[in-house]
Amino acid sequence: MSSMLAFTTILGTCTAGILQMSWWACVAGTCMLALVSMSNHAVAFRTLGGGASAPTILVMSSLVNASITSAAALAIGRLIGWVWGV
Repeated sequence: MSSMLAFTTILGTCTAGILQMSWWACVAGTCMLALVSMSNHAVAFRTLGGGASAPTILVMSSLVNASITSAAALAIGRLIGWVWGV
């Protein structure tokens, strides 16, 4: 279910780029992707050994990964919209 939600979020952010929506769509996409990513942290937390810095590393990596993915989806959507002449 979470992978489908992540795919839908990326698709929605790309569609927002095609429709030339503002970069706030990227922020919404980032928040959704980060929440999906953080819901899967139990396995990653055990892998890191459960140290004191593990939660901080996991949250920061989720935010960075989500922001890069969402910004790329919006930028690609804008590129697709430019090519299609939307």
